[in-house]
Amino acid sequence: MDRRLFLIDGHALVFRMYYAFYSHPMINSKGVDTSILFGFTKYLLELIEKEKPSHLAVAFDPPGGTFRHELYPEYKGTRAETPQLVIDALEPLQKICESLHIPVLMVPGYEADDVIGTMAKKAEKEGFTVYMVTPDKDYGQLISPNIIQYKPGKNGSDPELVDVEKVCSKYGISSPEQVVEILTLCGDSSDNVPGVKGIGEVGAGKLVSKYGTVDNIYKHLEELTSRQREALDNAKDHISLSHTLVTIDTAVPLSASFEEMAVNIGEDVKAAELFEEYEFGSLRKYLKVKLDESDKKSAELTFSVVEVEKVVEQALRSGECAIVTAAIGSIFDIPSFIAVAASESGQAPVVASASPESFAKVLESESVAKIGYNLKGLFSSLENVGIALRGRLFDVELMHYLINPELSHKFDILSRTYLGLDVESILPKKDSPASDGLLFDFSNEDSVRKEEDGEKERAQAAAVLCLGRKVREDLDDKGFESLYSTMEEPLISVLARMEKEGVKVDLRQLRNYASSLEKEMNSIAGRVREMADDPNLNILSPKQIGVLLFEKLKLDPKMKPKSGVRYTYPTDEDTLSALSEKHPIVDEILEYRGVKKLLSTYIEPFPTYVSEKTGKIHTTFNQALTATGRLSSSKPNLQNIPIRTDRGREIRKAFVSSHPDGVILSADYSQIELRIMAHLSCDSHLIDAFNKGIDVHSLTASKIFGIPLEEVTPDHRRIAKTANFGIMYGISAFGLAQRLKISRAQSKKIIEDYFAQFPSISSYIEDTLVAARECGYVETIFGRRRYLPEINARNATVRSLAERNAINAPIQGTSADVIKLAMINVDRRLVGEGLRSRMVLQIHDELVFDAFREEVDILAGIVKEEMEKVVELSVPLIVECNYGNNWLEAH
Repeated sequence: MDRRLFLIDGHALVFRMYYAFYSHPMINSKGVDTSILFGFTKYLLELIEKEKPSHLAVAFDPPGGTFRHELYPEYKGTRAETPQLVIDALEPLQKICESLHIPVLMVPGYEADDVIGTMAKKAEKEGFTVYMVTPDKDYGQLISPNIIQYKPGKNGSDPELVDVEKVCSKYGISSPEQVVEILTLCGDSSDNVPGVKGIGEVGAGKLVSKYGTVDNIYKHLEELTSRQREALDNAKDHISLSHTLVTIDTAVPLSASFEEMAVNIGEDVKAAELFEEYEFGSLRKYLKVKLDESDKKSAELTFSVVEVEKVVEQALRSGECAIVTAAIGSIFDIPSFIAVAASESGQAPVVASASPESFAKVLESESVAKIGYNLKGLFSSLENVGIALRGRLFDVELMHYLINPELSHKFDILSRTYLGLDVESILPKKDSPASDGLLFDFSNEDSVRKEEDGEKERAQAAAVLCLGRKVREDLDDKGFESLYSTMEEPLISVLARMEKEGVKVDLRQLRNYASSLEKEMNSIAGRVREMADDPNLNILSPKQIGVLLFEKLKLDPKMKPKSGVRYTYPTDEDTLSALSEKHPIVDEILEYRGVKKLLSTYIEPFPTYVSEKTGKIHTTFNQALTATGRLSSSKPNLQNIPIRTDRGREIRKAFVSSHPDGVILSADYSQIELRIMAHLSCDSHLIDAFNKGIDVHSLTASKIFGIPLEEVTPDHRRIAKTANFGIMYGISAFGLAQRLKISRAQSKKIIEDYFAQFPSISSYIEDTLVAARECGYVETIFGRRRYLPEINARNATVRSLAERNAINAPIQGTSADVIKLAMINVDRRLVGEGLRSRMVLQIHDELVFDAFREEVDILAGIVKEEMEKVVELSVPLIVECNYGNNWLEAH
């Protein structure tokens, strides 16, 4: 029998998941961060499926100190405070392991290393092959012919198996047990273990290879160099302690039996219940049991399928209905049918499905409110059959987005949260004729449909009706109804029209520009290879660039190669930018990368998005995606077209009018976020400058440098501009120093001088942080909230990110709200005054129009008027409005 025991270093895996999900956490419908729990559980289950161990256990460090702390109170004293998310995850993880019949090994006074070491040696004697799942180098001392270190791969790469041969080869030693001697000499900065100063891993390996043990090295001090003798002599008093601290104890009193460790995953209903509780839907496939309907505690959905006339009658009588469309492929496709549900309050819904035209009386009725999910897509699809969706629009996704933008707005999660309803439970059973169909994904317009009878859509329409009412109640209770009805709801139809209109792109111009960029890129490549004296250099290879810069050119002699990762040296943009003054080749490499990215990301993909039907690009505007309230776009993402460089701006030349003699008109808010900051902070200097038309960056430079306004130089203004925007985003002295390429002391003084001259801004920031800590959220002028669950976190890094968001969210969110309201008002004027020109794009603080030349003056007047008067602040909103033959000319 193949007896293979896998021992998991629990704390190492927890921290691995903490950092893996740090920038994009998983938040479930209850607002709980389940990133660590999900990542940890997924890793365990995938490991079991892939490696098929016969036995498995997880070891955790116990709470409180260990015997090492008693020996040396400073042990691990230099480590940062454990993140609260890690602390909070430990108890739930133990419950998950228990539900999966995976023993948790934890012994007071001993670390996980000691527990794993003891169990590994014990299992080896019982004939097991043991795999220690951990990246920790200390485990090298335990390796034997039957004990192997299993180091998890990075970034999805395969794990590394470290056996006797590999560990001995790495250090140049004869036995893995000698790893202890190497660790003793090196010490461990992360654990605050003192070693021998000046002796690193390579030097330690050579000494141990020659003398065997630390004790024997001390017996041969006379054979060493004077520097080594001095270093070892200085370490003599603590070397024995270091040896004890790095030695893994393999005699820990353990009561766990191997029978308990036999793998028996997923045979307990407790695991299914926990997966349900934490919303680990994608992990259910690993379980051998399924929850019964009674175990799921899922609510029942009762509805009646009736004739179309009865649903129409009920909708007109009750004043509301829910609508679900059959899945369609594009915004120009016609839905084969729709499902509509309606009911009297407190009664089960009645549902019918038929062609959209059959429900035209309800759909076009101003007095019947429509409840749906992704109503923007429904608005466009109904327009294809000549039906205008009228009346109030209650979009479940958008309403929940206002309630808490940080949470998931997926239909199945909202159904469980508000209704206790499992979406799968309302779909036809396996023995149903419609069971071969695919569940319609409400958020995916590319869904494919197999059945045509509408059975699933009818069930979903009934669910949407019930869900919409619950979410609407929550919206009202939390005070967001006004924000929804005045901003997000009317924007649905505005964005639907913009998506349908699309924007014309001159593909010939794009191809010509791509060709010139390729020539430019080849020219840069030639210069780089000439400077590198290497005609075959692959400039896009981080490995080759790393060797060139740090080994061949020696631009940073202190830069050490990183072991265990794909590329030897870091060659990211920040690293290279810091070296740019040391050699001209660095700027050329960055330039090459920039041109390549421009081609591959923004230019080459564009033709694939051009519709065969219209010859235009029809981007999708995402209304419920960003935490700040800003719109985003996808397929393609037009928000990310670079505008800070001449090359990036050149892409705009390809965006042209779709009319023979038409023009592109651009209307852009001038410094809107700074104006909002001036209003929110009530800073008299900024308010006065904006009201008098004084350049605010020059004024800032005058204040912080203590010079008259007329003496401000372009360099002064540049620094002040960076400070203005940086302060607004909660920039640190370190961050400002990096942006301005000055010392940290200089940047610290700039920030201090800034707040001394603009005390109202300092007070605004402090007041905002105080309020955020008390309430857990910040708000825009219009009441849009951003929740900040980490604002009181113990971990300084996590907390500081929340603090920066607290400072910026009211400013950026208000800016997003302002332009949304402007879009609604502009669109209303265009329709109301019968103009044929259309709004086609919204890019951050800018609106773009495809205009008829004869309407351009009227259009410019309407746009500028509506954008500037959209809200009354203590400073004026200024809009720069221009037009030209293409988007670039309009700037």
